[in-house]
Amino acid sequence: MRITTRFPRFRSSGYSHLKPHLSGHSNSCVATTGSPACIPNYGHWGSTPRPGYESHAQYARAGSRRRHLSSSRKASLEERSDFLNDFIQAQKPSQDTLKYFSSLDWTREIFGNDAYQIVPFYSRHCVEETGENRFFARIVNTYTTVPHILAFQVKNLKTPESTTSQLNDQASPPLLDLTDSATPEVICLMALGDDLQAHPSIVHGGFQAIIFDEVMRLLILLHQNNICVPGPRDIHFTATMTISYSAAVAAPSNILVRSRLLRREGRKWFARAEIVSSAGKILTTAESMWVTAKPVIRS
Repeated sequence: MRITTRFPRFRSSGYSHLKPHLSGHSNSCVATTGSPACIPNYGHWGSTPRPGYESHAQYARAGSRRRHLSSSRKASLEERSDFLNDFIQAQKPSQDTLKYFSSLDWTREIFGNDAYQIVPFYSRHCVEETGENRFFARIVNTYTTVPHILAFQVKNLKTPESTTSQLNDQASPPLLDLTDSATPEVICLMALGDDLQAHPSIVHGGFQAIIFDEVMRLLILLHQNNICVPGPRDIHFTATMTISYSAAVAAPSNILVRSRLLRREGRKWFARAEIVSSAGKILTTAESMWVTAKPVIRS
């Protein structure tokens, strides 16, 4: 089955010695777990309103104003173009996650591959001031959904030059040979739990799309960090995603998601990713085009 999803456009804002699951003929790369979610508990809507507020609605409106104020202040760490450098230096995978994946026979080889280095999985860490990453940092950061994520990037990550293109309103899906098996630039190991089931013992196809979206987001953030210049942070949005479901992704199971950037055209980023089983079988493939938002000029 093949599904193509188009998302709204936002105008304003290698190694041959590795096992098959690490690369078609080449190599692999992995993703990291993050710390537990840092979202405050606002309480159930049926409970008594917070002290100082007449209703839950009033509290929610106040929270919205607080978030607006925080986002309009002078650029914070998360708003700088080089924010990812500080994030990578500050965040480390949990010992539980390292122990979990290193205990699996089929993943041990990845840890000894000198071509890759562990990087934190950005979407696993929420930004309290804005709510960024809330879904992956909190909702699916449980023992029954996605208890463990570990990510690596290739050390000699090379970001391709951007070629000229016409970024018109009708975004076209990336052209991609799915038989191509170049070295992955990012690979994520993920433990998937029971609560991700749609059909019995099968991970929901929509959640597989979320996995692809978050892994390719990390890939693009790493490439952007590779070429960023001093200034405000660039924001990237998914424009199109095409998914091919070849075989069921079991729940629960441990999977490997490998991804790489295909090319850049103007503000467009073209990426590919695959969900691979522990036996090395490609289960699901995705092709995606991302767009860097045009900078907003504020007077």
